[in-house]
Amino acid sequence: MARKAFLAFVFIFVAAPLKSADKTPQGEFWWSFLIPGGGYFYQGETAKGIGYFFATAGMAGWGLAVDHKKDGGELNTPFVYAQQIHGIQIYLSNREFIRKKYRLTGDDLKILKDRSTVSDLSLSPFKKDNLSSPWVLGFAALGAGINYLGARLEKNNRDYWDIRETRILGDTFSRQPSLGVYSAYWIPISLGAATSEESIFRGLIQSGWEDAWGKRKGLIAASALFGAAHYNGSGPSATNAAFAALAGMYLGWRYQSNDYKLSQSIAAHFWFDVFAGLSIYLADPENNPLGAKVQFGF
Repeated sequence: MARKAFLAFVFIFVAAPLKSADKTPQGEFWWSFLIPGGGYFYQGETAKGIGYFFATAGMAGWGLAVDHKKDGGELNTPFVYAQQIHGIQIYLSNREFIRKKYRLTGDDLKILKDRSTVSDLSLSPFKKDNLSSPWVLGFAALGAGINYLGARLEKNNRDYWDIRETRILGDTFSRQPSLGVYSAYWIPISLGAATSEESIFRGLIQSGWEDAWGKRKGLIAASALFGAAHYNGSGPSATNAAFAALAGMYLGWRYQSNDYKLSQSIAAHFWFDVFAGLSIYLADPENNPLGAKVQFGF
């Protein structure tokens, strides 16, 4: 029953639906998936539901307000923030629903081993233990190194020092302030990506699949799904997807090694993304991950 209770709300259902006249994992999942804060509304935790609803709606509203300003191909960063907040809510509300409904402990299911609050998860990259961890620092160095090297190997690309101005969500900045503005958008995206993606792919999916299929199969399957989520149909994206799958294996292994606590995986993911995005902006700003439009001097 414990296994069914967990697997029922995973993105790909691998257990038979639970029959109950009471609130079910299926119902909680769909409420959390379809409505910002819905998982908490379903559980009767109205205050938390309202908090997530307005946080998500606020970011979405900001995105709508600036959408007409962005250039073609540019990322609507507020929309991304909204999606990330929503993903974190899905994980946290599902985890707490399982804990309360079935009165389970951390020894019953892997998802329950981590009791971190949303603030604990979000602050993971800045915790002393993670900042001094070779597993985190090494992954951060990898993010900087491979992306800087890849950008520099591109033929005829121009770097940060050639920038005349950068346009981000309708506002134009000269070279020097552009790095700060770019970072002000990129760092929160990196934090949201690390927290939401690790919560969903490691905390929710990998945990559930390991409970169902075993430690090795669960890790491999969740990592493959993580890679597939980074594929958009293009040739270069296939390379990115393959790398993401390998990164997922690493992050999933660290998740296992830390007794299914998300903190170190979130920290490693965050610092990798931060340094990857900054390295690309410095070495090949025209292809920056925000899609910000860059003009170069002659």
